[in-house]
Amino acid sequence: MDIAVIADDLTGANADGALLTTRGFCSATCLDLESWREAGFSAYSAITYSADSRLLTAEAARDKVYKASMVFAAQKPVLMAKRIDSTLRGNLGAEIDAALQGMDVTAGQPAEPAVAVVVPAYPSSGRVVVGGYLVVHGTPLEQSPIAKDPATPVFSSFVQTILAGQTGRRSGLIALSAVLAGPEAVLAEASLLVREGCSILVCDAVSDTDIRNIAEAFGSASFPVLAVDPGPFTAELAAVRLPSGTMKARKRVLAVIGSPSELTFRQMEALRLAYPAHIVRADWRRFLSDATRQDEIELVLDKVRAGAEDAAVLGVCSAEKPGDVFSLAELSATLGLPAGEISGGINNALAVMAERLLDCAELRIGGLYSSGGEVTVAVIRRLGGKGFGVRGEVLPLAACGNILQGRLPDLPMVTKGGFVGDDGALVQCVDYLFAEMSAFSFASEIE
Repeated sequence: MDIAVIADDLTGANADGALLTTRGFCSATCLDLESWREAGFSAYSAITYSADSRLLTAEAARDKVYKASMVFAAQKPVLMAKRIDSTLRGNLGAEIDAALQGMDVTAGQPAEPAVAVVVPAYPSSGRVVVGGYLVVHGTPLEQSPIAKDPATPVFSSFVQTILAGQTGRRSGLIALSAVLAGPEAVLAEASLLVREGCSILVCDAVSDTDIRNIAEAFGSASFPVLAVDPGPFTAELAAVRLPSGTMKARKRVLAVIGSPSELTFRQMEALRLAYPAHIVRADWRRFLSDATRQDEIELVLDKVRAGAEDAAVLGVCSAEKPGDVFSLAELSATLGLPAGEISGGINNALAVMAERLLDCAELRIGGLYSSGGEVTVAVIRRLGGKGFGVRGEVLPLAACGNILQGRLPDLPMVTKGGFVGDDGALVQCVDYLFAEMSAFSFASEIE
């Protein structure tokens, strides 16, 4: 076990497990400590535990989380995390106290005391923190419908105020200005606050990039860190501290992108922000000549392989900026070739490269994404497929499934049109593929 997450309910535990799975970590949820046996979870690198403590009294919640913290900290995981509700409901202060105390007791003396890094933001779910205030879909937390929950209402939007009402520990705020300045600024501010006696650090964040900056800062902190958040920060910190779990040991996704559009470019940029991605643009003009086609294929393949080591997503594309876009009609008139022949030449070359990369065992490609209907057909045919078995929908007009009767029938695949989805659609498709790859891997291990 490399990662231990203590949640206050089962839904939260599973949500964290799902996020960690998309980052390449084998995840499982433990329901009770009485039946906990490490050997029974030995196939999993990330364990999430539901303390089922949100509706308990503060003292009862403290007791359950303390016991869990002692159990899991004794396993010496690389990362300890306390999963909290994205709207700060429940016994936040008591449970942070308990988790920190368990970590300190288990570590023994003279160890440096653990520090809770609280990152309540969940940008993709509309939760951001600015100036220490949690805002939900543009509304201060205390004015949102969620905060008026009859069982666990929240009466403040200021994170430190909520914590102060539940714990006597001193907290400090790492403002958005430091987060935007980068990891070094975040760590410098954190070190200063810790020297001033703060054992809880609340961090502003309004984007996934902000959360990544915070994770990179605390990936090298000199003091033990307890990650406290609704999931994204824990996943990012796990990726920083355990890169071998997210890139070198796990399988990769191959993206074959043949749709040259402004939306595609934005989706590729979002992918590069979300994952270590190495996507190489091919010079499609060279695919149209027998004299240069094979040379261009080999050149692109060499570039992909050269940048593969630190990438979770590998890919090839025919365009990556507006200047690469071409008009088939104009090109057809200029070259004197039918538009279908030009399109077919480009798509077939992309399919050849996909086949070569999939056949390269050392690249450990376990999932395939294709963008553009003609590219998808070319790739499926190149792999000997006779069709596509649809298993479900990732998002509207983006299907997941597998190639029928081809050489790689077990390969998870997602196909999407070039003009489908918003800027984050490609990231959603890749997230889905990593989850599918992990699920398949777990099932194979169990069998």
